[in-house]
Amino acid sequence: IDRMNFDKVIMNLLSNAFKYTPDGGEIKVRLSVGEDAGRRDALREYCEISVTDSGIGLDKDKIDRIFERFYQIDNDVTESNFGTGIGLHLSRSLVQLHHGEIRAENRDDSAGSRFIIRIPLGANHLRADELEATHESPAVHAPAHAQSKPQAMVAVDAEDDAPDADKSNAPKRAKAKTRLRVLIAEDEEEIRTYLQEELSDEYRVQTCGTGKEAYDLILSDAPDLVISDVMMPEMDGLTLCRKIKQNTNVNHIPVILLTAKAKPEDTMEGMETGADAYIVKPFHTELLKVKIANLISNRRLLRNKFSGAQQQQDKMEKIEMKSGDEKLMERIMKVVNEHLSDPELNVEMLAAEVGLSRVHVHRKLKELTNLSARDFIKNIRLQQAAKLLAEDKNLTVSEIAYATGYTSLSHFSGSFKEKYGMSPKEYAGKVNYSSDS
Repeated sequence: IDRMNFDKVIMNLLSNAFKYTPDGGEIKVRLSVGEDAGRRDALREYCEISVTDSGIGLDKDKIDRIFERFYQIDNDVTESNFGTGIGLHLSRSLVQLHHGEIRAENRDDSAGSRFIIRIPLGANHLRADELEATHESPAVHAPAHAQSKPQAMVAVDAEDDAPDADKSNAPKRAKAKTRLRVLIAEDEEEIRTYLQEELSDEYRVQTCGTGKEAYDLILSDAPDLVISDVMMPEMDGLTLCRKIKQNTNVNHIPVILLTAKAKPEDTMEGMETGADAYIVKPFHTELLKVKIANLISNRRLLRNKFSGAQQQQDKMEKIEMKSGDEKLMERIMKVVNEHLSDPELNVEMLAAEVGLSRVHVHRKLKELTNLSARDFIKNIRLQQAAKLLAEDKNLTVSEIAYATGYTSLSHFSGSFKEKYGMSPKEYAGKVNYSSDS
């Protein structure tokens, strides 16, 4: 066997067994040899490895599909899914490269499942290019039966599958065809690596394992598109998407959410955060690629449309006419600017000054700016604060915080960093340094 890669098969089966076996349950690993007299291929004489657990078991109608890439088996008892379909798919591929077979079944004697691997005994079934000679050092006295023993060598596609192996001969990852950048936020390393490999030939791909890490990256260096899993530690995908869409500096970035939840209410929840697409696992990679290309293309067309309109406006005589929405926004901005330093400025005050109901103001602002009334006020405060930090070097951070309606300096600093990716002091230093240069 190829020891390093076959170890991944065993660890994956053990990982699933531990994950879906309750406390107090049992997991058994059994190694045996046998002969199938009815076979005429390499598996006539075989080594069998079985991993048996007392866990939740498998749906009989779907057992045959669990080795498919990205396939997940729903389980109503635990409200979870059996695997991501990446680990079991890889396990089957590695077993097949060893000229073996792997299957899954439910236990007959009790609750639980069993995964069974069979690989041929010996090395006579292996081709010359599948063998790797073992080199011995004269100083090492190995047992006689271990000397000159052939070892299988499995060629795998993912370059990260053998972290300790010599990668000098490994194929280099294809250079991206475009300068477009895609950020992948996914806590499961297998899926993250798979998506990176699938997209790297078209895009420059960055990856991170948490929503918080992704948001910090987006603020510091905005990508062209974000792909995020919904379930992640520290900050989930829904929160990440909501933060992106509420931040006027980055809310133009398309966001694709990936999830195993396929219920309509889950899709609605995802789309309500402002997500541009909501894709349910398992999904076809080609479908994801088309969705990415369309979202980026549509964003470019929209940008070009506005750019062309602005160029044409310079050549036309402007007719001064204002729509009802423009007039409303002028009234809203007038109130916000007049009361910007007032900590009491909130949705209720804004609605009262404008002369509309709180619900109406909230709905119109959401429609016109994609921000709630609360976030709209907060955004104006922070934009004004950034302007003051950039234009007036004599004002302290505290003075600017109070001038924009903040009574707590820590709250101001936290909100500012969330929007601009740096503290007010760092922002002032960066802007002033750039202007001096």
